[in-house]
Amino acid sequence: MTTFITARRVRTGAAAALLGTIAGCIDFSGPGLDQNPNAPSAASIAEIYTAMQGFQFANLTGDNNRVISVWMRHMAGTGRQWLLYDAPYLNSENLFGSFSAFYTGGGLLDVRKVQAAARAANDRQFLGIAQVWEAFMMGTLADYWGAVPYSEATSDVLTPKFDTQRAVYTAVQLLLDSAIVNLGNAGPGPGTLDLVYGGDKTKWTQAARTLKARYYLHVSPVDNGAFALALTNAQQGISTKANDWRTYQSSTEGEQNQWFQFRRQRGTDIAAGKWLVDLLRQRSDPRLTDYFANAAGSNTIRGALPGEEDETISWLSTTRADPGFRQPLITWAETQLIVAEAQARAGNATAALTALNAVRQDAGLSARTGLTGNALLLAIMEEKYVTLFENPEVWDIYKRTCYPNFPLDNGATSIPLRLVYGFDENRSNRSNVPSPEPRRNEVNPRVTTALDGSACLGQR
Repeated sequence: MTTFITARRVRTGAAAALLGTIAGCIDFSGPGLDQNPNAPSAASIAEIYTAMQGFQFANLTGDNNRVISVWMRHMAGTGRQWLLYDAPYLNSENLFGSFSAFYTGGGLLDVRKVQAAARAANDRQFLGIAQVWEAFMMGTLADYWGAVPYSEATSDVLTPKFDTQRAVYTAVQLLLDSAIVNLGNAGPGPGTLDLVYGGDKTKWTQAARTLKARYYLHVSPVDNGAFALALTNAQQGISTKANDWRTYQSSTEGEQNQWFQFRRQRGTDIAAGKWLVDLLRQRSDPRLTDYFANAAGSNTIRGALPGEEDETISWLSTTRADPGFRQPLITWAETQLIVAEAQARAGNATAALTALNAVRQDAGLSARTGLTGNALLLAIMEEKYVTLFENPEVWDIYKRTCYPNFPLDNGATSIPLRLVYGFDENRSNRSNVPSPEPRRNEVNPRVTTALDGSACLGQR
């Protein structure tokens, strides 16, 4: 079990236990709240907000992130159950708790408490920031599982209905619109309690715009008009690397990066993926050594094939494996590549290449020229795949375009296109859990032909 200690040194034996304890200790309608029975004290909200951030940093870069990195061949499962995940294989008990982590302590329930307190204090900036957090959580949840409880998730309904994936994305877009408006209004905001941007409303507004662009891309397979909306928002999105949304980590026990904690606890269960290592080497991409270290007892970087059990495969670089490495979640580079794709889809090859080459130049690579049509889109997807290392957004690339067009090996019959609902949800909300579970989500119809014209091998 990984842990997180906030910058305020709110200590926890486990992040979930901390958030449950904090939420359980606050009486929102009882004695001690003598001015407004529905608004918790400022001190309590400070605890909830700081701990919520820590829990979500862990949730967003934890097991779901690692499983997707393995499926997408950034990494490889090289030990114990991770060999099975790389088959790929997954059932409702393999990632127990991952689904509920978006709702319970540190999830939707607590971010709604922060919003209620911000409204009671008429702190529109704090409200807007909390709304962006909610949108990020629920947009990620919809991407992973498709239909999920949302409209009734924090109500008194014991078995909340599952809203469709499209309905959740629509609600998330409206929430981000509200967040952007609120961020433009008055209020002290969270200040130094904010572990992402220190309460900087300009950075939060840009992050909200990039999130809107990201989620418009997600629905683009079933909505051609989404590309134009993605472009409009990305052009107002994260404008510099200094504004990247990164996790808060440090070398302090409990605050370490999730990948560092995993390596310490699980050893060589995961290692560098051969697909990405080979691609980086083929591209003469300097990020090869930014991402990975030399294999044990070797002076070269080695990647593993899916399911290859080998303890001498490379691990993350000293930078990425550092306990204080702040994991990038939403970035300037992603924003530029959204612009590139949206411009390419609109037939604006020159503008698409400008955005693509901004990212390549930042990475120390030469500019691409003369590309149009699918060749241009292929170049953009390749750059996204490489740039968004350890970021689940690479899964969206695959679901929408079949890039990379992975061969099926290690006993796999397909590449997973969604996560399955957890054991707890099946047990507690069985009447609403879709059955049988779909193979793919609503916004991801099957891709039969890859961008290079070949048959898509992994989607069925």
